Amino acid sequence: MLYFIPTPIGNKEDITVRALRFLKELTIFFCEDTATTKKIMNMYDISLTGKQFYPLTSFTDQSKINHYVNILKEHDAAVLSEA
Repeated sequence: MLYFIPTPIGNKEDITVRALRFLKELTIFFCEDTATTKKIMNMYDISLTGKQFYPLTSFTDQSKINHYVNILKEHDAAVLSEA
């Protein structure tokens, strides 16, 4: 399953309980900027141990997208919206 998780802009309290649960439970994340996603997780004291972060932008080439699709065939993952 692929989940889409919106993240707060400017106010740490604007995140949903469901988004926090997915950030804690899932181990694979696709995001525009992996460093920003890691900062967001640190802001909520969510451990990065065992988590994998993959960059996904409009510039991601087809071979990486194919690799990501193969990951999704076997694992649940999330796409984080940072804006």
